[in-house]
Amino acid sequence: MGSQLDTTYGALLIGVLFATFFQGILSLQAYVYHVNYPDDIWQLKTLVAVVWSLDAAHLVLIAQACYHYLVRSFGETSKLVISTPELDLHLIFVGLATLACQGFFLHRIWVCSRRNHILTCLLSAGCLVVFVLDVIISAQIITHDSVSYFTVLRSEVIAVFSIGAGVDLAIAIVLVLYLQQGKTDFHRTNSVLVRVVYFTVATGLATSILAIGCLVAYLVAPNTFIFIAMHFSLGRLYTNALLATLNSRQSLRLTPYTHPSAPSIAIMTTRVVTSTVDAGEYPMTSRSMKDSDLPGSPTVRVLPMVS
Repeated sequence: MGSQLDTTYGALLIGVLFATFFQGILSLQAYVYHVNYPDDIWQLKTLVAVVWSLDAAHLVLIAQACYHYLVRSFGETSKLVISTPELDLHLIFVGLATLACQGFFLHRIWVCSRRNHILTCLLSAGCLVVFVLDVIISAQIITHDSVSYFTVLRSEVIAVFSIGAGVDLAIAIVLVLYLQQGKTDFHRTNSVLVRVVYFTVATGLATSILAIGCLVAYLVAPNTFIFIAMHFSLGRLYTNALLATLNSRQSLRLTPYTHPSAPSIAIMTTRVVTSTVDAGEYPMTSRSMKDSDLPGSPTVRVLPMVS
């Protein structure tokens, strides 16, 4: 019995602890965002508030579920097999937060691809499929009122993790490809693009690797809660990636530029180039007002800040 508790409710407890850790990082990032970007458009501020609230609500749900099993039902083994509403609903909150963050990155793809509707719709369809599957799994578990019903929903669980990992990789790859098209003759510009590419790849790999890890844990040990504990933190990887993307804009803004044909000439930054994207203007990168005065200055192609 002890070993079973280690891999079931013990795993849930560890999952809650890790989720709390990532929630703390998310809260810090949200604070930094509101301090450094008070003039951001209201849509971005609302998005940050929504994803933080969804993750906070999710943490309350899984903590309550863990308290129910490990404290309130302590010693009553018959109650350990009954699913609680808090544990049943946590999937929906993870799905909503994930969908909101993916929507942000899909919007970046839509902008960078010059409104490629087909590409954006295909990726959006994959994101929506994962969310719908989350809702279906949650509804099925609520109906059958059993924590072990995950083993019955084998096809749905495998589809959630595999499609989710595939969509994350696809979004990262598409963003990297469009970022590569933004290279210019400015060494500093290309250096920033390389940093953004690394950040984009790391973000996509992190969520994909964790999703694959959840899938492997489910396939290897379907009768344990290890995959559920890992899934507790999956949504927070998305939300932390979103906040890290927004907060990185300040450090990635270009300040001095040096023309490759005249390395001794420092081009002073005098304004920030912005691009209107439907709901508002996103700061992207800095460019000199005087670069046109330099003979043979190449044209700077400005892309939206993408991660």
